[in-house]
Amino acid sequence: MLSSIFKISAGILYGVISRAFSGIFLLLFLSAACTPSANNDRIRSSGTGCLESFDPNHDYFPTKTSIEFARNFSVKYHPSYKVITVRRPTESAPDETYVLVQCGAPRPQLSSDLADSPIVPVPIQSMFSASATHMPLLVDLGHVNVLTGISQARFVTTESVLDRIHAGNVIDTELVISKAPEILMSGGGDAASYTAIRKAGIAVIDNAEWQEDSVLGRAEWVKYMALFLNEEAKAETVFREVRDHYVALRERTRAIPEAKRPRVMTGLVNRGVFEIAGGRSYVARMIEDAGGRYVWNDNPSTGFATISLESQLARAANADVWINGGDWKSLKTMRIEEERYREFRPYRSGQIWFYNKRVNPDGGNDYWSRGTTRPDLILADLIKIFHPDLAADHDFVWYKQVPAD
Repeated sequence: MLSSIFKISAGILYGVISRAFSGIFLLLFLSAACTPSANNDRIRSSGTGCLESFDPNHDYFPTKTSIEFARNFSVKYHPSYKVITVRRPTESAPDETYVLVQCGAPRPQLSSDLADSPIVPVPIQSMFSASATHMPLLVDLGHVNVLTGISQARFVTTESVLDRIHAGNVIDTELVISKAPEILMSGGGDAASYTAIRKAGIAVIDNAEWQEDSVLGRAEWVKYMALFLNEEAKAETVFREVRDHYVALRERTRAIPEAKRPRVMTGLVNRGVFEIAGGRSYVARMIEDAGGRYVWNDNPSTGFATISLESQLARAANADVWINGGDWKSLKTMRIEEERYREFRPYRSGQIWFYNKRVNPDGGNDYWSRGTTRPDLILADLIKIFHPDLAADHDFVWYKQVPAD
């Protein structure tokens, strides 16, 4: 458990939740009605946002998505359809392509390389989700109403989604197929249960935002979700506000001299080794942006790395702050877990912080879901830890200090 928690903090973030299931694929069916229409043999021609008549010379997507930071998805526009490509760089998997056709438009003539690509009418009217990390994307775009099912519902912390969940019933794989959502959005990977779902004509769509190596790249996946809702303009506005706030916060720390930047350590001991954030991970970058000095900034890993406890002591014994370790209830429980934690200065000074301020009774952590879309608020938390005077206008969202006992 501690290892899984750390991997999230060290760079293998939000996909952990969505990849937790296999075999039995439990979903929560919500009370909103859905229109079964994901069969690739035909394109839905009725519903909200559909065309009443079709003009082959008209561009039905006048607002085009512009991708600035995300590296793992792209989109190519055509007058009545758009083609999305998703890369999964940390897995040995080919790129995925999806054809999104304007509802009410005829099925397009596609090139041979797209012959097997799922065809999805847009804007979608129903969606099952395999991850709680998708929820804030729907909320930010104002389309929680399309959500008709979710896996791992106990991890959901998004209030407007919880309101819908409370009216639902838990169903299994066969009922997922019978309810026929237009898409099932996964968190990457290829669970065995997806095969039957695909055969039933339901498009399985990868959402691999957690594989981006920058926090703004991850946040930019709100534009990916928007492609399925024809909400490109809204997504641009949502992301611009987050990006601009992040950049403004980063500017607050830019002029801090090296000598006044606290030395920051990460991680925890697991099975005899110290698991830390890699020196090229998004965690390391955020430490720098927040005005800190990461003690392992020369480590080449883009995710998490393992080192010996002795190496961590040699490098980080005199660190000033310790973040993203374990979900420790107190300094006392830390020492019970590993006696040598007391040899690190942050333990003795009490400067140990973890992102467990918003956790539900089942262990669902809001940091893993809303934190995807709001890296600016994570950065503000870190600045308040490292330089409290520079974030006096900010109240902690996710981080809290590990108490003494």
